[in-house]
Amino acid sequence: MFNYAFLIPLFPLAAFVLIVFFLNRNNRVSALTAVLSIFLAGVVAYGVLYEAIGAGAELAKHPFSQVLLGFLQLPTGKEVFSVGVMIDPLVAVMLFMVTTVCLMIFIYSIGYMQHSHTDEHGHKHTTDDPRYARFFAYISLFACGMLGLVLSLNLFEFFLFWEIMGLCSYLLIGFWSVRAPNEHHIDDAQTVRAKFASLKAFLTTRVGDTIFFVGLVFLYIQSGGLNLTDLFTEKNLAHLAEAQALPGVPWVTVIALLILGGTIGKSAQFPLHIWLPDAMEGPTPVSALIHAATMVAAGVFLIARTFPLYITAAEAGGPAMVAVALVGAFTALFAGTIGVAQDDIKRVLAYSTVSQLGFMVAALGIGAYVAGAFHLITHAFFKALLFLSAGSVIHGVGTNDMMQMGGLRKKMPITTTVFIIGALALAGIPPLAGFWSKDEILAHAFEQMMHGEWLGTAVFVMLALAAFFTAFYMTRQIFLTFFGAGRDHHAVEHAHESPPVMWVPLAILAFFAIVIGFANAPFDYAQGLP
Repeated sequence: MFNYAFLIPLFPLAAFVLIVFFLNRNNRVSALTAVLSIFLAGVVAYGVLYEAIGAGAELAKHPFSQVLLGFLQLPTGKEVFSVGVMIDPLVAVMLFMVTTVCLMIFIYSIGYMQHSHTDEHGHKHTTDDPRYARFFAYISLFACGMLGLVLSLNLFEFFLFWEIMGLCSYLLIGFWSVRAPNEHHIDDAQTVRAKFASLKAFLTTRVGDTIFFVGLVFLYIQSGGLNLTDLFTEKNLAHLAEAQALPGVPWVTVIALLILGGTIGKSAQFPLHIWLPDAMEGPTPVSALIHAATMVAAGVFLIARTFPLYITAAEAGGPAMVAVALVGAFTALFAGTIGVAQDDIKRVLAYSTVSQLGFMVAALGIGAYVAGAFHLITHAFFKALLFLSAGSVIHGVGTNDMMQMGGLRKKMPITTTVFIIGALALAGIPPLAGFWSKDEILAHAFEQMMHGEWLGTAVFVMLALAAFFTAFYMTRQIFLTFFGAGRDHHAVEHAHESPPVMWVPLAILAFFAIVIGFANAPFDYAQGLP
């Protein structure tokens, strides 16, 4: 299946092209085309994962690489840029996660992008969003960008897909920045908020992207290429550690810090975190895509993908790993404190995402590579579950304000159940997925603290406090939304459970939120013992 992995991003790309040029007049066919494309991508991705599991540790030592297209040659005949795929264990697991979560989001969107309203005569009407087909075209291109990024053999190829996602985030966050006269699900104020939120996201992430690109330029100058198979050879890493950018500062440290700038922008780390909470102005499936399966996950994946540079920088005595750890830990803590004060059901989850991304970045900064990557995978499932459940609540109640909710457990029992499962997983309650991944990060930091390392101590204290705030604001959100008496009787009275096309994907994501953590639980399955 490795030889067919290049098809994975091509399926959603084909759906994007078909919807834009041929199918956009038929909403149902457009939606089904998008769903079919990500399903086919998932079939190949699952085949890749199965083959990767069979290869075992050998795949980590000798990743599969395949050059599909080479161009941009110098007069000497040397090939500068090649497009291809590279598969190692992290890529195989990421492909499984992205295709699975995207498939659930795509199916959910079929129902979510239908809007209900009551006319002046009291009659209820359900209509498709005026830009229904366009929405499925955009999310297909978004999925293509993430899948292509994960598979990239070349860091310049990686950067191209990285920018495709940046474009899609702008288009989707600002999806409701234009309002037709017959659109009842949004108002004029929301169109203004959506417009400025999309601009804010685009411009803020461009700052990080520019820093990242400068790092790629320096890396190319020093290494003579950007193919991952050539960059991380022992010879090239030794050269980067010995070559001096400044007196006493090797190039590997400078490049690693510049690449970190890309992660800070894309994964909304301090101080470029400001765009992510405002991204909630887009449709809720977009929030789930950005926060779980695609955009913000790409920033963490970038550090994981270039991790040999950071290890080499640390061995050379540079501060790159320290910077990664402190940025991540501080972001996790301060975003968690902000989440406590939010009343918008989606903004609570947005600040939660910023905080959890901080956990992942901090984990990579203290060398806990597996723990950080594992939390990236588990978080995708329960955060997608939480956002889509929040969308189900909004779809049924008609407001984002938790202060107008309360008592919804009786009107929306399925949504209540799956939301609580996602919240418990996020809070790290055993045996749900978040417990295994988040506690592994804390365990690594605690171990370093016990050895007297100041960085491990600082990271552990900040992450432990962040974990407390996570449990606090998720408990607050559950009780404000689903328990007690309804505070806005009109909203609660008209609340209703979402249709099966929306709650079935929620149930599947809830299943993964329960069991996916056992994939890396500290048990010896052969003997059945810890």
